[in-house]
Amino acid sequence: MTAQRPARVLLVGDYPPPNGGVATHVEELFRAVRSRGATCEVLDIGKGQLPAEGVIPAGGAGRFSALLTSYAARGYRIHLHTNGANPKSWLLAQVSAAAGRFSKGALITLHSGLGPGWLLQTPPRRAMVRAVLAQFGRVIAVSAPIRDALAKCGVREVEVLPAFSHAFIRPGVPPDGLEKLRAKASPLFCAMIAPRPEYGEAVLLAAFERVRATLPSARLALYGPGSDSVRGEGIAPFGELHRPQALALMAACDVFVRPTLADGDSVSVREALALGRRVVATEVGHRPPGVVRVPPGDAAALGEALVACASGAAPPQAASGTALDSLERILSLYGVSPCAASAAS
Repeated sequence: MTAQRPARVLLVGDYPPPNGGVATHVEELFRAVRSRGATCEVLDIGKGQLPAEGVIPAGGAGRFSALLTSYAARGYRIHLHTNGANPKSWLLAQVSAAAGRFSKGALITLHSGLGPGWLLQTPPRRAMVRAVLAQFGRVIAVSAPIRDALAKCGVREVEVLPAFSHAFIRPGVPPDGLEKLRAKASPLFCAMIAPRPEYGEAVLLAAFERVRATLPSARLALYGPGSDSVRGEGIAPFGELHRPQALALMAACDVFVRPTLADGDSVSVREALALGRRVVATEVGHRPPGVVRVPPGDAAALGEALVACASGAAPPQAASGTALDSLERILSLYGVSPCAASAAS
């Protein structure tokens, strides 16, 4: 009897830096697969594209296609992580699906809360989505709204798996300046932003001005790409942080804020809940139980919710993570045994 070959996985997607939801998820899967004794490499299609152990910059279209085909021909299971909200994303999907025919069939995870609106704009677009996804061995959505949009395109058998795992919630060394900020902040709010309209930076800043009128000792800690350029009374910008530092900042705050105008299933919201923080977020995409929700784009409502939340009862208990983790489900799709060493080791 021939012994079964250990799993070999090629993750295609953004890889830190910069840090963010998709990149964080890809990094977690990369670490988890390797910790189980299986082979895993990353084809980095993000903005960073910095070579690291097991991480290969995708480069241009020609290099990307050649690398993808080479890995597929060697029996790697391809798993594409993409937003699903623009033509480039679907071109990547088509190329990945085609390469997957050389191995066991590719997997795709669709991440963006902007995806449903884009997918459903025109009948030809819906037909294209249906044709491309029919070539994948498995289609995953990070939230029910994305799955529902795919169903309207005629795509069936879409599995919803949040891009989050409790296995890697480990705050690291706090960033410089956090201790002093925490000492003078009452309360301390925290938010992750990026230089794109859907992150709702303008709404957040307007809401925080309202908060300061009621709570003058309030402070707002910002992290993420471009956050170090934000200025304002009571605002402490930390810039781009590695994930352990971001988790340390989040763990030190009283209330985590997610002011986005569109969303999938925010990793940072789930991280904050797992750390036992209060969370205020706009009512877009998927929000887990325990989140205080406000209408998107409404600075007045957001400000009122922040004041109320900061003055409320004790924060929720941190989630234990005893339920089946999405990470374990994805590893099972790769054929990686959950009985091996812990993914968090």
